[in-house]
Formats: sequence, structure tokens, C-alpha cells
Amino acid sequence: MTHTWLIVNETSGSYDADVIADIVTWFADAGEPVDCIIRCPDEPLPTPERLDAEGVRTLAIYTGDGTINSALKKASGWDGAVLILPGGTMNLLARALHGESSCQEIITRACNDRRTRKLNTVEVGDNTAFVGIIAGPTTSWAKVREKARHAEVGSLMFEAIPEAISESLSGPKVGIAGQAETYPAIFASPREHAIALCGFTASSVSEVVAHAGAWLSGDFREGPRVDLGEADCAVLVSDADTIGLLIDGEPAECAPGDTLKLGRAAHNFIETRSPDIP
Repeated sequence: MTHTWLIVNETSGSYDADVIADIVTWFADAGEPVDCIIRCPDEPLPTPERLDAEGVRTLAIYTGDGTINSALKKASGWDGAVLILPGGTMNLLARALHGESSCQEIITRACNDRRTRKLNTVEVGDNTAFVGIIAGPTTSWAKVREKARHAEVGSLMFEAIPEAISESLSGPKVGIAGQAETYPAIFASPREHAIALCGFTASSVSEVVAHAGAWLSGDFREGPRVDLGEADCAVLVSDADTIGLLIDGEPAECAPGDTLKLGRAAHNFIETRSPDIP
């Protein structure tokens, strides 16, 4: 019977075979050897039925937030423990669970002190975000980030960046029903008892440039923004026919009138950061 499985994404820009080998070594050194490595996208993500049949106790995921989202949805209903490792660009979920600790530190602590917790999510339609949802034209900056990851310099300079700037300044804005202001994008993230909302601002070239810097540096949350408070749910409004979304960094769409809702993930997430750290 197997006990610890590891999911990696070999197409990720941050993938490094040597790091994967180190991760396997760190698990072994901590007394929980990796029994199986799932290499996506070539191998299917494991289902609850498969994980139960193989006796998996810990599912470690070393990928970016988008692939983490897919793996968690596929494994929904499984009662084992999930260990999120920082294997992407932003690693927002890993940061929430482990702070700024390294993979080695996280694995050592997780194996020595198995402490799990439940997490809230943000939902819209059939989409579930464990980190957060961005809705609006500034989601076009995701294309810029992807091209930068893959060093597509020509396409970046002459296509992606001009398009992102144009959409940020002139695309149909998005708002929350009941609030007067609209924004190039709304960001919704799960908190303990509600959804935290903020509006990204891009009313000038300088603010757009600041957004570009935030996207390319790996944390879009550092862009210019306005706090919109917290709510159990929020209805998106826009003059656009469809609203572009980023669900934990992966593109999707919804319609004006769709509702952002607070949800609850069924997974047992291993947490290594101190509960006293906000």
C-alpha cells in the first residue's frame, strides 16, 4: 500500500527535475517516502476513488496555483491530507498555509507535526477559487505574464502589453451591485467568515504601469487598488456581454449578474505556519 503521492507539472516554467529529486529526498529524510509521482499534464490527476484504493495518506502538490486548483477539484471528496508546496510563480495558497518557508522546511514540519485545517473558497458559477477570483479587463495581464514566463519577447512587446494597456484603460469596467463605482477589475478572496473585495484601479498610464510591474513580479495584489469591504456574496455588474475571470490564475468567463459566493473546501490542508501569525 502507498501512503504519500506527489503531483508535479512538467510544463510549468518553474519546473526543475533537480528540485523534484530534492523534494523526494526531503520526504524520505522526514520518514514519509514518496511512493508515486504524478507528472501532469501527461498523467491524469488522481480521483478520490484512486487515492482511497491505493491507501494514500498524504497528497503533496508542487505546482502553480492554477494546477493546484485543478488537482484539488479532481480529488474533492477524498478524506486524506493535502500538502501544498510552493512550485509556481505566485504560490499564494502555499504562502497562506506556510508563510515564506522553503519546500524543505515545509516538508520537515509537515511530517513531524501533522496539523490540518479547512479553508474557505470563492465560487462563481461552476468555478471555485482557493486563492481568489479576478473579474474584469485587467485579466488580460495574465497573457503578459505567460509570455514573459516563456520568453516570448516579440509577442510581449508588440502584442500582449499594448493589448493589456488598452483593455485596462478602455475596456468595460466591472462593479459590485449596490456600489456606485466600477473598476477595471474586481478581486475577491476568501476569508474566515466572508469574501474580501477590492477594486483594481487603472485610470492613468502610471497606474497601468504599476499593474504591469505587479503582474510581472509575480503578485498581482500589489497593483493599485481600493478596499471594497467584505460580504457573504457579491453580484458582478458590467456593460460587457461577458466578464473575463482568472480563477486562481487560470482564465474563465462569467456573465454580468453572476454572484461571487463564499464556499468551503472539503479538503484537509496541512498547515505549517504558526496559528498566531495573521
